[in-house]
Amino acid sequence: MSKKYIPQQMILKSRFKDLYQNWSEEDRDLLIDKMNVLIQENSKFTDPNNYGFMCNLLSSLAIIQVLEDKKMPRKEAQQYVADAMYKFIEPQIKSMKKLASHSFFVRMLKITMPLKFKKTLGYGWDVEFPKCKKNEFTMITHKCIFQQIFEKYGMPEMTAVFCKVDDILYSDLPCADFLYTQQIGTGGKICDYTFRKK
Repeated sequence: MSKKYIPQQMILKSRFKDLYQNWSEEDRDLLIDKMNVLIQENSKFTDPNNYGFMCNLLSSLAIIQVLEDKKMPRKEAQQYVADAMYKFIEPQIKSMKKLASHSFFVRMLKITMPLKFKKTLGYGWDVEFPKCKKNEFTMITHKCIFQQIFEKYGMPEMTAVFCKVDDILYSDLPCADFLYTQQIGTGGKICDYTFRKK
């Protein structure tokens, strides 16, 4: 396990930091306790590369567990987490559209994304970047740690909550289409994402 995995720091680097800062001190302590347990239970995933993903993944799971312990129904707790995450990423939509307004956007993805994921995909992931046409960038995810960990805790539906982030950020870009035929989170065997220059 990487020494980076410190619960409070992970939450503050996650999409749930605003939510956390609005919680009571008592509830924050409960959340930290849940995070410590989750980090131990999923130690094989806690390598340096997975850190960013695990900040969001384990924080969301811990929040749901705390809310369930406080007698909130699971479906309601999951929606609470989803709403907090989607609200947090709202400012990113505008900046993503601005970036994607440039004609070089897809070409940039072809260069930067494989390099980025080489540094940020750790244990449990299986992602390939197949050759594609000049004005396209494709990445295919065969194994996803969100699906693996959420299934472990009986919440496979939470994977779709995170898949929806991709739809929110990429579905209405000015100079590129975001295309796929399936997502792991919604029952697909793979996520076959393609960005195609308009």
